[in-house]
Amino acid sequence: MARELPARFGITPHAVRRIAHRHILIGGVMALTGAAVSASGVGSAAAGVPLGMAGALVIALGLRTRAMGVSVQVVNKAHNLAAAGQREAASELLDHAEQTARSSYIRRVIDVQRALAAMQRGDLAGALRRADAAVTRRADVLAWHLEQATIAAARALRALIRASTGERDGAATDIALVRSSALASPEALARAELAAAVLLERTGDREALRAHLLRERRLLLEHTRPRERALVRAYQRMLKAKASSVYRTGAKRDAEPSGELSAADWAARVSPEAAPFMRAPSPDAGGVEELSRAAIEQADASARAAAEGRARIDRRPAVKAAGRKLLLWVVLVMTFVVVWQFLSPGHAPEAPRVERARAEPLFDTFALVWLSPLAFIAMFVGIVLVSVARTRKVSQRFVAAQVALARGEEQRGKCEIEGLTASRAPVVAAQAHLSLAELSERQGELTAALAACEAGLARLDTAVARAMAADILLPGLLAERAFLFAAMERSADARAEMALLAERYASYPYLERARLRVALALRAREGDIAGAARLTERDADVPLNARDELLADVCRAAASPGTAGAGEVERLREELRVDAASRRWLAAIAPAALAAFEKVGDPGEAEALAEAEALAEAEALAEAEASAERAWAPARDAGSA
Repeated sequence: MARELPARFGITPHAVRRIAHRHILIGGVMALTGAAVSASGVGSAAAGVPLGMAGALVIALGLRTRAMGVSVQVVNKAHNLAAAGQREAASELLDHAEQTARSSYIRRVIDVQRALAAMQRGDLAGALRRADAAVTRRADVLAWHLEQATIAAARALRALIRASTGERDGAATDIALVRSSALASPEALARAELAAAVLLERTGDREALRAHLLRERRLLLEHTRPRERALVRAYQRMLKAKASSVYRTGAKRDAEPSGELSAADWAARVSPEAAPFMRAPSPDAGGVEELSRAAIEQADASARAAAEGRARIDRRPAVKAAGRKLLLWVVLVMTFVVVWQFLSPGHAPEAPRVERARAEPLFDTFALVWLSPLAFIAMFVGIVLVSVARTRKVSQRFVAAQVALARGEEQRGKCEIEGLTASRAPVVAAQAHLSLAELSERQGELTAALAACEAGLARLDTAVARAMAADILLPGLLAERAFLFAAMERSADARAEMALLAERYASYPYLERARLRVALALRAREGDIAGAARLTERDADVPLNARDELLADVCRAAASPGTAGAGEVERLREELRVDAASRRWLAAIAPAALAAFEKVGDPGEAEALAEAEALAEAEALAEAEASAERAWAPARDAGSA
């Protein structure tokens, strides 16, 4: 028997739970009505059986929705805890999910999370077993598009594991399948391209590796996880470094308290040649969670009230929608009643005795009883297939637009996403608005990004829409808005928004990332460059994007250029010189940090200058002492005489 979920995890009942209970209640009423109609007579079964079947299907849908809601919350919370470095708590939640989840989709997600955790511990064999299970597990037809996206992610992870263990053919096959998948996300494609880079590095073909990193630069730096991105950076340093490079001394490898490998030791398992070029974390780094919480969860009362007002929705559309649904059910029930009355023998018009003797009914009573349920089943299956096909088409359009953006085809991707904002499905339209907000933010257009966030939240204008978007989309919109508030110097609003987000959406899988992003923007905007640098000085795997990581690196170099190293400062300067979009974003988000970094000289030159100055001071001191000695010499000689 599955253990009860501990209350300390803070997982509250899912927003979709009320909708699921409503479905179960409506389905129960329909099933009882159908049973009553069928029990009233043999001919009445033609109307009662379909109504009872409809009720049973609605009940099944409600039960599935309720179970999925709970399971999704558990695996999302586990993802967030793992990103925050709380591996044991994340493992405990995944254990609970494996005992309780029935959906193959949820179990596939668990497999992927387990594979990632095993890989970070250096257990490549265990990671490969879990990745294999995620790829081969039976698919859930009702969650087809989610399943295909997760399978592509699992294949990409398996490709990286196989490349790390020298399985060239298997890795190449997985890479090709991910590249050809219509539902492979930018993250899955980026991991597949990283696996291709590992294969090239292991062959020793430096020129091919250099060309691959240049060709897939945007995808690899924008859509990989921090450790994977650090490996890409290590490849860049490795290709630039000479035999006498300072990076050849190797990165410091402290033991992790959680038992997982440090970034450098992890890289040594995945790509040994790149490990010496991994940047080591500062030994006196602060904890991300403590620092980020202190930075954001100090909202004043007025800002908190404003945040709650923004989160409130207008109930009138929901009331209208409920009224339409009630009217639809009334019409459906009345239709069955009319059919029942029409088919009832007692209500048929009396025909002449001779005609009745000669005429034969088109269908007998038994056929009518069973043809109606079969017709209903065919109609239900048809509706499900049409819904799955529509969802698949929309998902492919959205993923194709996201991939276009990830590969730098911004105009094509933006046009496709703008088209999706007009979708009649609120969740699809809101997701498109969130993508536009992220795109505008990347371009440094903060006002446009905030407007897109507001438009996305406005599309989720009913309780049902918000419940369906409560796992990732809705908190994602709120997190993006909080970051924009921080970047636009609305610090009180940013703190209030994040406090509300942490309270209402504790199972949001990217909550720790949102905390860190907002804290980073707040400190950089407030001029606390050293504090911003300390926020990310930990060997964790919080999934920051490349721009946030660039901001953290710039703050580190500006706060302590000597410890950053000449190679790191040179890399950052080249990054800002080559990537105009990132420089524009940095200028919009944290102009003080950019200005402080631009004042930093070459650490190597600074060190040489300091040595020269110290030598000059020593020589001047020696000269002064010699002059004093010469000045005192006659007096000393006279005294002696």
